[in-house]
Amino acid sequence: MKRYFEFSDSKSHKFWQIAVDGSNCTVSYGKIGTAGQEKVSSYDSPERALKEAEKLIGEKTRKGYVEKESASEKKHARRIVVSYDEAEAGKTLLEKVQAFVDSPQAAEVSALVIGAWETPYEQDPQAGLDYLCEHSARLPNLKELFVGDMDGEECEISWIIQGDYTRLFAAFPQLERLHIKGSTGLVLSQQPLEHAHLKALTIECGGLPQSIIQTITGARLPNLEFLNLYLGVEDYGFNAALEDLQPFMDGTLFPRLKYLALADSELADQIAEAIAEAPVLDSIETLDLSKGTLSDKGAEALLASSKIRRLQRLDLHYHYLSNEMMARLKKELDLVLDVSEQQAPDEDEDEDCCWRYPAVTE
Repeated sequence: MKRYFEFSDSKSHKFWQIAVDGSNCTVSYGKIGTAGQEKVSSYDSPERALKEAEKLIGEKTRKGYVEKESASEKKHARRIVVSYDEAEAGKTLLEKVQAFVDSPQAAEVSALVIGAWETPYEQDPQAGLDYLCEHSARLPNLKELFVGDMDGEECEISWIIQGDYTRLFAAFPQLERLHIKGSTGLVLSQQPLEHAHLKALTIECGGLPQSIIQTITGARLPNLEFLNLYLGVEDYGFNAALEDLQPFMDGTLFPRLKYLALADSELADQIAEAIAEAPVLDSIETLDLSKGTLSDKGAEALLASSKIRRLQRLDLHYHYLSNEMMARLKKELDLVLDVSEQQAPDEDEDEDCCWRYPAVTE
């Protein structure tokens, strides 16, 4: 018996394969396109080996691994970044994008990552984005794009000036994964957003504007499987209300959606209470409410829900749950549960209150 699985999201693309030969069980795993690593385990009987293999397969599928008939092709990836020294010397993102697009290798690249540009806290990457769109014919295999891959030393997330992605969706009809970091100045689309092949969308920021949320809830993305939204806080751009998030919970927006993240939110308890019995839980496999201000109040609503128990995975990492609530969740929910990174609220003695903060706000 041999079975092969793959896992992909906006940041990782991994394979996992298991083979049983008699009493031996061989597991191979690693990044897609590499040989990976191998581990061999021996059991006291072929029946025991098969039983352990099925157990491991169940664990992987609950984590989001999908069985494939054969391995995906090796990814050809490229990262474009303007270093500090290059920026000081006058180098620009546009020049680097032009050099990449005009190179013979561009036609082979399936994944493109754009890191820091010359002054991301003062200007947007628009010139580089526009050049990609204008010469999309030279990138026939581009299926994944990440714009804004930079750490806090290069630019704080809420300082990143983003661009207008309206033209991108028509220019790259084969695009499957889009990851955008930063929301200041971000325009996802100035017209109704439609894309037939987009499978994964991640917007990572300290505050997601209502306009972006409304663009997504009004979009036609029939093949979207993975949606990861960092909602953030008002001080960094979040100006929506719980009502604006309701369409994500109705279960009618994206028919193929399997992973829904409404993360990094100061409304985490309200979201938990609203989504606990929402129709979307009938179809998705993973609910991600991580990195927010979730407390026992929101967790109580999740525990009281029968729909939550249909999930394969519940991600609540970075939270403000009590030890008792963490224990209850682990005991009562038979699914893959992440309640790591427990936080303690800041106590303000003068105001006699406690403050809770999402993970990504600065």
